[in-house]
Amino acid sequence: MTYTGRTLGIGLMNGKPFAFYLLCSRSFPRRRALVRENAVYIENLTETDNPYVSYPVVRLLDNYAVVTNGLQTEFIAQALEWESPKKALIHVLDALDYERDGYNTPRIAGIIGTTEKGWLGFAGRDEFWVKELELKEGKAFVTATYNLGFEELDLPPFENAGELAERVMKLPFERKVLAIGVVKKEQDWRIGISP
Repeated sequence: MTYTGRTLGIGLMNGKPFAFYLLCSRSFPRRRALVRENAVYIENLTETDNPYVSYPVVRLLDNYAVVTNGLQTEFIAQALEWESPKKALIHVLDALDYERDGYNTPRIAGIIGTTEKGWLGFAGRDEFWVKELELKEGKAFVTATYNLGFEELDLPPFENAGELAERVMKLPFERKVLAIGVVKKEQDWRIGISP
């Protein structure tokens, strides 16, 4: 199995956009996801002065859902108030760049909206890209902080955000801690967390 660190995917199931976040961790496996109104936060449960292990991971807006592996979540959500998803990702990821930790951890980010279009971004020490993507039924476009690059995965069918999170926890990656699923449902976004 591969260690991917933080993994992020966007896709389409039953004609509805979805996004997921999979937290895998070697150093800080004691973490949980907390839902607060229109946002989800990763909370670290191990004492540390590392500023990168607790962060906003999901932010839900009327027309967009933002999923990332760091504080860029809030900045991207703010940028979406005045610019396109592609430009929001380019500007925020370029400004913040990769995390200045011992691993030079890349920043990753994804945005889904109310159409069959999605956006993924990656800001590493030696690599930077932002992609605008036509989402495909039953597929997920995926990136991760380590050892994955940009991939397209098949996902088994799911009916809701909770089932999406459960499917993601079964992906063949090492040191899985938790998964978060976000699915567009009628006029609302739905969040599911596993375990």
